[in-house]
Amino acid sequence: MGRLLIHAGFHKTGTTSVQRLLGKNKRAIAPIAHVFLRKHIAAVCEAARAYSDSRDSADLLDFSAAFAAFLEARDMDDKRDLIISSEDLSGLMPGRRDLETYDAAPMLMKAATMMIDRVLQDRIDEVIFYFSLRQPEPWLRSCHTQHLRAIRMTQDAEDYARDYAASADLPRIVDKIRIAVAPHRVESAWLEDCADAPLGPLTPIADILDWPAATRDAIKMQPPANRSLAPELRAKFLEINRSTDDFNAIRAAKEAARRRHAKAAKTRAD
Repeated sequence: MGRLLIHAGFHKTGTTSVQRLLGKNKRAIAPIAHVFLRKHIAAVCEAARAYSDSRDSADLLDFSAAFAAFLEARDMDDKRDLIISSEDLSGLMPGRRDLETYDAAPMLMKAATMMIDRVLQDRIDEVIFYFSLRQPEPWLRSCHTQHLRAIRMTQDAEDYARDYAASADLPRIVDKIRIAVAPHRVESAWLEDCADAPLGPLTPIADILDWPAATRDAIKMQPPANRSLAPELRAKFLEINRSTDDFNAIRAAKEAARRRHAKAAKTRAD
């Protein structure tokens, strides 16, 4: 077996764009690496999210067991690299279920390391943990927007940024992970540094794994994924979230607002 690269986070750091690039270019990447996304490791991701919420040892054992089962299903004689990319491996995004930081991530990565060492032993060339980062202000704004979209977030952006400022210290979490998974390698890169890179946010992974020019040239770029909401839609979603605690009503109102906004945008374009 070749190398194992685990891209385990963080949310809102270009991870969806990375996964779209990996997924859409699996054929180009296949000669040198296998790609595994969230849909391939759903049980592992769900267990990671559960543990980040509960901090219950039973959930951590579930995570370890699911990850071990995934590893055991791999072909040990295949010399290609393995790439796993899912931000859910680091647990829930701060702001969900009152979580304030990614403090569960170091323990989750330590558990993953234990399973790697047990299942793969000396049959793996190298284990690399990679984390994409983002500067605090845009990261907090993007997280707040995602919460407006996905859950009943009732704080405005300024209050959210104040209350969750500690969660934006992503390098601190990476430092803790580096200790937790030692002696394995840990790498990180800032999303802002990838803006003009040839492969966008996929560039750090290509660099870490030293992809050949032929593979890089074969990559078909994709539009940025999971774009932020327009300001007027953010304001509307906040208004909807504050208007009721009925989940179904909130979901229906957001969808209606989204359709109206799309229709208005199309009318302006025409």
